[in-house]
Amino acid sequence: MALTIGEEFDDYASFKLKIAELERNTNSVFVIDECKTVQSSNKAIKDPQKHYRDEFKYRYVKLVCKHYGTLRTSKGKVRPNQA
Repeated sequence: MALTIGEEFDDYASFKLKIAELERNTNSVFVIDECKTVQSSNKAIKDPQKHYRDEFKYRYVKLVCKHYGTLRTSKGKVRPNQA
């Protein structure tokens, strides 16, 4: 089975199963590029009835192939002289 755009899941576990299946079928590894957790989103929402359900780990998550794009490094960190 393939992952389709706009597909919705009942909980985070079913989402992870679908991603694991996609990784096996495509021989790819997906990592989180950016995300917002449900816990941090709910802290900003004052009305408890508008909170996101706790069954989910993320409010949104963007997954990318591990080999996608250019290498990103932490700025300002320089390796010491290796001599």
